[in-house]
This record gives sequence, C-alpha cells and structure tokens, in this order.
Amino acid sequence: QRAVSDDNWQVRREALEQIVTGWKNEEGILELLKQRAVSDDNWQVRREALEQIVTGWKNEEGILELLKQRAVSDDNEDVRLEALEQIATGWKNGPGILELFYRIAINDPFQREEDFQDNPRQTALEAIVKHYPDHLQTLPLLQDRAENDPDEKLRKWAKKKLQQLEN
Repeated sequence: QRAVSDDNWQVRREALEQIVTGWKNEEGILELLKQRAVSDDNWQVRREALEQIVTGWKNEEGILELLKQRAVSDDNEDVRLEALEQIATGWKNGPGILELFYRIAINDPFQREEDFQDNPRQTALEAIVKHYPDHLQTLPLLQDRAENDPDEKLRKWAKKKLQQLEN
C-alpha cells in the first residue's frame, strides 16, 4: 500500500526496498515494481524500482524491453541513466544494443543545468567506446559528438577520448 500511495516519495522508495527484501517471491511483486518503474511520479522511486527489478529478476522475460523503454522515454535523466547502465552491464552483447546506445548518444534530450549532472548521451557514448571500440560507427560517432553535441562537457570528453585513441 505505502509503496504505491504514500504521499512521501522516500516512504514509497523505502517500501519497495523492504518489499523486495522480505517478500521477493510473493506473487505480484515484480508487477508492482514494473508499475512503479514506469508510473511513479518521483524519479527516485522509478530508479529504485529499476534497480530492484534487475537485482532480483534480471532474467525474466520483458526486463530488457522495460529497460530499453525507460532508457529512451523516461522524462528524468537519472532514470534513463540507470536503465542505460543496467543494459551496458548486463546486456551489452544483446541484439540491437549498439544501435540503442547509438540512438541515445545522438538523440537523448538531456540539457545540462548543473555541472554535477551526468549526461545520458555521454553514458551511451562511453558504453559504445568501451564495448564496441572497433565497430565502424564508433570513431565517426565520437568525432561527431566532439564537434556537434550541445553539451560542452560531453564535447570535451569526446575530444579527450579521441586524443587518447590516436596515441
């Protein structure tokens, strides 16, 4: 009940953790987490739900698709980042993953407001450089982002990475 309807997002997030800790094998828990990952009003609750899903149900049917959907369509960059990082960790060799990272590296709507923020486009680009360094699209994409990405911090990172690759 509290995981869904409490007015305080911290209570909802903590309730999710406790439910998974104590009642992971109960019927409906995965569905509850999926619902929270998609529809909770608070990004921290959605991110927590994704973390719990991958921790406990990584191999269940539909989990990768849920992560892909959140990586592309969540309105919060931290949730998109969490989904991206989970995909890069657990599914990097899956079909269509490089293409997903490529689309995100170019199209993610992130706009930097604070220096400490992490950019999903950069996270996707980092995953491409790390996991697909020899792919034909990797170097041109890195060059494009070094010149054309709207985020100055990402452009600097891409230029530095290009210099490292040339040496």
